Amino acid sequence: MKQRSIQFRITFLTRFIAFTLLSGSLSARAENETLEYDSSFLMGPGASQVDLSRYSNGNAISPGVYEVNGYVNNDLVTTLKVEFIETAKGKTQACITPKILSLLHIRMPDDLPDNALLLAREDSADSCLNLALAIPQSTLNFDGGDQRLDVGVPQIWVQKGFANYVDPSLWDDGVPAAMLSYNVSAWKSQNDYGDEDSVYAGFNGGINLGAWHFRAQGNYSWQKDGSSDIEYQNRYVQRDIAALRSQLVIGEASTSGESFDTVSLRGVRLYSESQMLPPQLASYAPTIRGVAKSNAKVTITQNGYKIYETTVPPGPFSIDDLSPSGYGADLEVTITEADGSKHSFSQAFSSLVQMMHPGVGSWDISIGQVNDDSLHDEPGLAQGTFYYGLNSTFTGFSGIQATDNGYFAGLLGVGMNTLVGAISFDVTQSQAEIPDDKTYRGQSYRISWNKFFAPTDTSLNIAAYRYSTKDYLGLSDALSIIDDAEHSSGDNARGMNDYSRMKNQFTISLNQSLKDEDINYGSLYLTGSWADYWVTNDSRSSFSAGYSNSIGWASYSINLQRTYDEDDNRDDSVYLSVTIPLDKLLGTDRDSDGFRTLNSSVSSDFDGSNQFNTSASGYSADNRWSYSVSTAYNMEKEGKDLSTVSSYVSYDSSYGNVAASASASNDSSRQYSLNTDGGFVLHSGGLTFSNQSFGDSDTLVVIDAPGAQGARIDYGNSTVDRFGYGIGSSLTPYRENIVSLDVNDLDNDVEMKSTSATVIPRRGAVVVSKFETDQGKSAILNLVRSDRQPVPFTAEVYDLSNNLLGTVGQGSQAFVRGIGESGELEVRWSKQNQTQRCRARYQVASGNDKQMGKTIVLGAVPCQMQ
Repeated sequence: MKQRSIQFRITFLTRFIAFTLLSGSLSARAENETLEYDSSFLMGPGASQVDLSRYSNGNAISPGVYEVNGYVNNDLVTTLKVEFIETAKGKTQACITPKILSLLHIRMPDDLPDNALLLAREDSADSCLNLALAIPQSTLNFDGGDQRLDVGVPQIWVQKGFANYVDPSLWDDGVPAAMLSYNVSAWKSQNDYGDEDSVYAGFNGGINLGAWHFRAQGNYSWQKDGSSDIEYQNRYVQRDIAALRSQLVIGEASTSGESFDTVSLRGVRLYSESQMLPPQLASYAPTIRGVAKSNAKVTITQNGYKIYETTVPPGPFSIDDLSPSGYGADLEVTITEADGSKHSFSQAFSSLVQMMHPGVGSWDISIGQVNDDSLHDEPGLAQGTFYYGLNSTFTGFSGIQATDNGYFAGLLGVGMNTLVGAISFDVTQSQAEIPDDKTYRGQSYRISWNKFFAPTDTSLNIAAYRYSTKDYLGLSDALSIIDDAEHSSGDNARGMNDYSRMKNQFTISLNQSLKDEDINYGSLYLTGSWADYWVTNDSRSSFSAGYSNSIGWASYSINLQRTYDEDDNRDDSVYLSVTIPLDKLLGTDRDSDGFRTLNSSVSSDFDGSNQFNTSASGYSADNRWSYSVSTAYNMEKEGKDLSTVSSYVSYDSSYGNVAASASASNDSSRQYSLNTDGGFVLHSGGLTFSNQSFGDSDTLVVIDAPGAQGARIDYGNSTVDRFGYGIGSSLTPYRENIVSLDVNDLDNDVEMKSTSATVIPRRGAVVVSKFETDQGKSAILNLVRSDRQPVPFTAEVYDLSNNLLGTVGQGSQAFVRGIGESGELEVRWSKQNQTQRCRARYQVASGNDKQMGKTIVLGAVPCQMQ
């Protein structure tokens, strides 16, 4: 407890009055309120000389300049210095100037009323305004305790685009820290094809020093035959540059892929940071959907690099937490079933044009060396793109690519926000000098369309239609052809006519909600993609459709898919699923442990192969354990029918998530897997674990709450460890993040002064959020005065070091916190301007005292009058 050092003591009632005053609450709506206070309420030396007249007008702010946190409509905007002036009526009022309104992103009225000027100055930007008269329905409040200035104005006066914007002066660099995030999986299968054992470990590591962040990604793979491989990628140093609203990356990085295809390079990248601008511009990442026939391993690669791997149970799966290294490279998805069979598909990955606000630009500049192990020589590359909002309808964009081995491409396009949807069109001109051949020049045309039809609740998206002329070459194709021409000879030589290149590409998706007023008929989706190629004249296509709805407690869905490969082989499938919540069916408590849902499904390939699955899944009351069991029966067109039983369990520990699965079939095949993922941060307070993994660009918060072990953190769902630290992830950079703690399971011997705090981190930073706590044993003492009189209500209880431990309530009961196993306390109260006191000795008997929750209740504690 902090030592109190004040010149006079105040009883409970007078302290309440003084708190109302000394908090410094100033309101523009309470100008005529006048209060009077009796100084006889104050006790102690010098109390009679205290001048209370200053507080009669409802505020205790002395004239002067104060640094305050400026809030607009309850949103933190910036930190600024505000002058408080004394008015003719003897009140102190904040001097709100046009300059301050500008800093708070509040528009000034074109015509100010004559009486809206509170204090005129030579520079009109520094003149003080009467805000309530200058902007009708506005409010102004100041909290001196928190140094918080609240300005409330109708939303029409807030500058557009600045809602939820936080001034750069409030961005937090964070603290020096090192972090590591990991994902480890082990896979073992036994089947007629043989045994397969494999281990995969992926990691994201980094070190933060001031504004500079070092990051590295890598993975390790091991196979049963003894082969192993270690890969490193994206090793770079990064920092933001607030003055340019940009990010600087030095090292291995990937271009964004918004205009040109993504390319990995070693060099320097400087690009504008959209999240520094108001409002936040969200990035795009695809959702991977598929169906697993068993406990299967799903592997996702991009540009030849493995970016994601996980184990999924039988049935449909959805992966929506990918972090691809760009927007323009397709994702290859491989599903490895428990019997060792594999099937793969490609997920198209392209983004729509980024529509910009009028007058707002976005740019990206990269210079370095292409990072591609498949090339003999990795050429130098320079690339730049620029987007600019011409007006509310048109966004123009352009870009260039150039290498030092004879490739150049220029792009020009426009995006339009029209009544029929968002449309973009661009054309790319390429030029490639092929050694011992000629210079090829070609064009690629692309059009995109996106429209949401509100009356029918229909979302239609043509992600891209592209046509490329025969002599057009994208960067990847051009570098491969040039590299082959320079390093191949004789029969191995390959020319332009040996490379299959995309000619047409078309993708479309439609999502339709089927509602009629208050009746929900479910939802429908349709997706399709098609592409053909120069030279080989091959084509590939994929189409899928799905419908989902619910009947009472049960929900159901049906999915259809058809694909054609480059040899025109057709593959069809249908999947039907029904899910029933067991707690509704059986009338069990939703908050209890046990199985929660029952799922049954049937699938077919329309060619004699059918599969039937039934599974039950659930989780524990504290959501730490989750588990499932399932059975499957496969009817094969050829060969023996297959029956499989499988199980899955995971535990969300303080050190990470651990999951295991196993399956067995009647053909003697077996499959086992073990997965764990998590992370940790090394900071000045020690090593703190997180039960969730985090990406290389994620922004983290270290919770510092001494004694709050077990408190759950809302960001990332981790908990505070026994040292009082915890890790929260997935914070939004350059925005106000409110970090909260759930203290329902805290020991009563710990008191949280607050359960939420605000942090505004920079991208990639590790910020610290401190929570003040009081630790110590809590107790209720039934005090008995030696003169048999009751102890007065609101009397204060101190230890012998003069630390305030608690107060006395009704019936001479005192609630105190921070006592030991035994000791002596002093109780003080005021009577007729005199301080009276008594001393109480207490002893906490082991296991013999009554308890109210976790608070000890000590009965009949004698208090000797002094």
